[in-house]
Amino acid sequence: MSPAPVRLDITRGIANLTFDRPEALNAINVEMAQTLLALCEQLQGREEVRVIVLSGAGRAFMAGGDLAAFDASDAPAELASAIIEPLHAALRLLAHMPQVVIGSVHGPVSGAGMSLALGCDLTIAASNTRFCLAYSAIATSPDGGGSWHLLRQLGRQRALQLALCNNVLSANEALALGLIASVVSAGSLHEDTQCLARKLACGPTFAYGQIKQLLRQAADHTLEQQLEAEHQAFRACAGTADFREGVAAFFAKRKAIYSHS
Repeated sequence: MSPAPVRLDITRGIANLTFDRPEALNAINVEMAQTLLALCEQLQGREEVRVIVLSGAGRAFMAGGDLAAFDASDAPAELASAIIEPLHAALRLLAHMPQVVIGSVHGPVSGAGMSLALGCDLTIAASNTRFCLAYSAIATSPDGGGSWHLLRQLGRQRALQLALCNNVLSANEALALGLIASVVSAGSLHEDTQCLARKLACGPTFAYGQIKQLLRQAADHTLEQQLEAEHQAFRACAGTADFREGVAAFFAKRKAIYSHS
């Protein structure tokens, strides 16, 4: 039996989802999209999971869609739907889960890979990362939420420039544009990612979930709607044991020890 194209490992509250088709630079195909969705469904409601990390095995995070499969297909439109439908369902789950989703990316990050990287809550890139939307190079348009994230992160003009011209961005260029959170050396990517994941896993995870949702919805809210959402989120946080611990630790001038409740 062939190995699963996406691996899930849960350790100390951190769920590591690893794309594992290294021979194809983790190009996404139907099986990978379906597996990702199934694993995301498994993670729903798992209170012991406090952080989710997306990464890729081998030389790349994800080099877009599996063009070899499209080249061999007699029904490319149907094949596109067979990949995109489970992929988008998985991305909806990740966006709405309370856990912070960290993207840990390296090497080629193209097409759907770039869309996924843009959609993570925090993305850490190795210094050898190269980002490219690449869709228009094969006469198609973005999927995986790429158009949604690019517009909000760059504005229409810069988003269209990247989408139409297929500019290749280095990790530092992506950082300068605000597309990712940080750049680290290629050799330390895994450890730096896990260090951040461990820090977040020890933090007030309910509050993190509220922060995540507030910032994800802010661009689509009026000021009045966002003020009300902030009010309700703060009330919800104020009713937790973690909030009481945070306040007590502040006055005791000690590090807070959160129980995630």
